[in-house]
Amino acid sequence: MYKILFIILLFVSTSFAYKLNDADLKALKELGLESSFVEQSLFKEIFDEYSSDEKISYYDNLLRKSSLNMQIVKDEIEKENLPSAVFFIPLIESSFVNQSKSKNSPAGLWQIIPQTAKSLRLRVDESIDERLDLIKSTDAAGSYLKKYHVRLKKWYLALIAYTCGEGRVIEGITRATIDEYLEQNPQIVDDISIRSYKNSLDNYKKTKQGLSDLYDIFDSLQRKGYKFSFSYLIANNDKNDYLPSKSLDYISKIVAFSILSERDEFKSIDKKAKYELAIVKAPNALQLKSIANAISMNYNEFKNLNKHIKKEILPTDSKKYNIYIPKGKLDSYNQKIAIIRPSKEVVVNNSKQINTNKNSNKPIIYTIKKGDTLESIAKKHNVSIKKLKLIERKDNKSKLLKIGDKIEIIKS
Repeated sequence: MYKILFIILLFVSTSFAYKLNDADLKALKELGLESSFVEQSLFKEIFDEYSSDEKISYYDNLLRKSSLNMQIVKDEIEKENLPSAVFFIPLIESSFVNQSKSKNSPAGLWQIIPQTAKSLRLRVDESIDERLDLIKSTDAAGSYLKKYHVRLKKWYLALIAYTCGEGRVIEGITRATIDEYLEQNPQIVDDISIRSYKNSLDNYKKTKQGLSDLYDIFDSLQRKGYKFSFSYLIANNDKNDYLPSKSLDYISKIVAFSILSERDEFKSIDKKAKYELAIVKAPNALQLKSIANAISMNYNEFKNLNKHIKKEILPTDSKKYNIYIPKGKLDSYNQKIAIIRPSKEVVVNNSKQINTNKNSNKPIIYTIKKGDTLESIAKKHNVSIKKLKLIERKDNKSKLLKIGDKIEIIKS
């Protein structure tokens, strides 16, 4: 009797978990998914895992600690009219933590790889890593997703493409569309157009060339009445490897998070940030500490807002560069920026010191290092030897150069 009662209760609770309300349907509709998606065993397993009290508490805590970064992503979603589910990409990708583990690894809230950064025109070099620029990287990710949506027509496919690439998605859904149609119409398996389509798909899989051809094939199939079914793709993915299993898990997590959010399970998702950010264009070669001191801001907190600046000084290869400060510090910044002086020297190329103000006529003080000669110093600074003057030292018995001696370089 108790066993039967338990089974009934389990069935009722499970049915309740997957019974969709209007808010749940909104989350699916925004992404272009059919309501039947939640009946897939893949989704049910992930929803069961992530709707547990333990997981909800864990992710709600991550959100609680990320109010500023959350707000930046929310603003991008609103500005670019993106689906609200996009909010959960940085939660999955980086836990909303803006960081980079190494030079060649993914970086930032959106975990953008160097190759993708280049295509998005994000600067990544020894001085700057704009994948860590909170606003620029978020704008770039939004543009990236919109580009995928224009081409793939469905937001859920755009989000999957974010994880595994546009080519993998269009190749996978085209193959799934053909396979399902052939199951229903086996008599056309040797049709010349079908063979041509399959050859193009095989060629792309081997060479990664001919992406536009795949779009042409998919569009042609749609016009001929071949219908793509995401349910079919999921059901047959283990056998046919249409898409990476991690990518299907990824979209399932995003849908699960979206539904849980609509059900108000994440209490910290609306937590207000400590302050709003203001974007200011700072003159080049300013020391970051000087700016932080000028606006009476803790340096570590200031640096945390500007992780994209990898050195302690603003880049010298542009007249001005974007930095972020709390909006409440804007008046202070505007009043004091004019009196902050650029750094006279920056360290480049393994600690060789050169003057950063190319137009300055002021002498440069250079410290002699091992291997230096007057000729090498003059050549390095593009002056004649006559423009070098040894600064008088206490021990002036010898006129030979010594490591540690200082030379005045006259640039005029």
